Amino acid sequence: MLLLSHLSAISRSRHFFRNALFLVCTVLLLTHMSPTQDSSGSKIPDGEAQFTQEQLQEYYLVYKNPDVRYLRTLFDAYLRNSGGAEQERQMMSKWNKEYFRSKFVVLSREDNTFGGTLITIIFQDRPDKVFVAWIYPEGANKRLTLRRFELGEFSDEDIRRINIRYKKLIKDKIHAM
Repeated sequence: MLLLSHLSAISRSRHFFRNALFLVCTVLLLTHMSPTQDSSGSKIPDGEAQFTQEQLQEYYLVYKNPDVRYLRTLFDAYLRNSGGAEQERQMMSKWNKEYFRSKFVVLSREDNTFGGTLITIIFQDRPDKVFVAWIYPEGANKRLTLRRFELGEFSDEDIRRINIRYKKLIKDKIHAM
C-alpha cells in the first residue's frame, strides 16, 4: 500500500512539473523583449518561433488536459444550443459563433490564484483576438465550469506578432482543439 501511495505521489509530481515547465516556457516566450520590440511597445518578440520536434511533442500534451478538452466540449454544445450552464452561455453569447466553430490553439495554460486554470487561446479561423478562459472545478465532484471568458490584454500589434511567431501552431489543424 505504501508503494502505491509513493507511486501516486511520483505521478502527481511528474504531472505538476510537466505543467510547470510548459508554463515557464510559454511565459518566457510571450514576455521576452528584444531591442527591436521596444519601439512598438509589443510584448511579443518579432519573427517566427522555431520549435524542435521534442518541444512540439511536449507542447501537444496541453490538449490532453481535461480543462482544455472541456472548452472544446463547451464550445460544441453552445453551437448545438445544448449543454453548458446559463452563465457559460451568456459569456459566450458576446462573441460571434464563428469563433467557436473554429479549432483553437492554446497559447498558455496556468493555475489561477483563486483556483482552477486560466487558458489563453486563439482561434485558427479567426486569429484576430486572443481570449482568456477561466475553468474552475466546482463542488465535491469537481465538475468543470467556465467562470470567465473574455479578451486577453493584447494589443493589435501583439496579435499581429502572435500570428507570425506561432504561425506553425496556428496553422496546425491536426493538433489544435
